[in-house]
Amino acid sequence: MKKEESKYINYQLIVLVLTILAGFVSLFLTYNQKLNLEHKKSLLPKKNLLLISYLNRVLFLLTGILFLLINIKLYEISKRENENLKPYELQIIASILVVASEIIALYVTSKSNTADIENPNI
Repeated sequence: MKKEESKYINYQLIVLVLTILAGFVSLFLTYNQKLNLEHKKSLLPKKNLLLISYLNRVLFLLTGILFLLINIKLYEISKRENENLKPYELQIIASILVVASEIIALYVTSKSNTADIENPNI
């Protein structure tokens, strides 16, 4: 079972790298928002920023879903091994909340005509 658990930990590492990349994109978008507030030249045209912001939200949502699925698999493995399930249950709840927040953030981004709504905290 440890080999199976290790496989899912490797998946978590891959998804974490994708999350970090999405975080860098959020950093770029937030910096661009700062430039706009200071009435300085934007790094990219508004149309491109909207697309990047939307795709970044999709990426965050996908990583959230992947973390949820991985946490469910790790829960199932731990259940078979008669381990304490409480930490896994809490991780699943946290993952569900992240997915819910990302759905809302994606919805807001899709309904907005500005890229100035980037929130890297979600």
